[in-house]
Amino acid sequence: MAAHLRHLVQLLRSPTSKSPSSEAVAHIGALHDRTVPKQTEKMLACRKGCSHCCSQMVVVTAPEAFYVAAQLRKRPETAGAVAAIARETGRLTLEERLGRNIFCPLLSDAICSIYAARPLGCRGFVSTNLEACIAAFTRGETPNIPMPNDSISVLYACRMLLLAALRLAGLKDGVYEMNSAVAAALSAPDAEAQWLAGKDLFSGLQETPPPPPQFEASIRQMMAYVAPTI
Repeated sequence: MAAHLRHLVQLLRSPTSKSPSSEAVAHIGALHDRTVPKQTEKMLACRKGCSHCCSQMVVVTAPEAFYVAAQLRKRPETAGAVAAIARETGRLTLEERLGRNIFCPLLSDAICSIYAARPLGCRGFVSTNLEACIAAFTRGETPNIPMPNDSISVLYACRMLLLAALRLAGLKDGVYEMNSAVAAALSAPDAEAQWLAGKDLFSGLQETPPPPPQFEASIRQMMAYVAPTI
């Protein structure tokens, strides 16, 4: 994990990359996917075209928002749909969002149109029981989604790595509702460059609560261990 954290910091600080955010998020996404045990993947009920859970709130860091935005630069209709949905979803709570049944504007025929670039929250939200997903996201019952412990652990580890890398790189580690954050990332052609230079493009967005104490402690331990070597 220390080696990956150092690498993430180097990617975020790269003076030559066209999109340090995209490279960092691509790295952490690939790390997530290859770390989840194959045996765990066989347990999942998730399949292509299964989008029941794509009506819930997704939260992202700024680099994840820039990575998604990069996929939409040449897709003005989808970018416009994201901006329109953002005006509706930006201030909703998790519970309110579930009750509104608003599907992700990045879906196309029930398939994620940016699947390879999807945020960590989408990669890590999986289920071993299709009926539980239908009950929660279609019938509006109290969510009780069975998720493998290995999937949860890998997701949390990758989230903490990304937050630690942002802090070590001297960047803001805020976490935001995805549509609002992506709309902000699309607000200017050089939005990512402005953010990397210190401008808070997400200042008007509602941030999610900070990490729980046990996660915060782990993030700080990672930073303390790696900081002397970067």
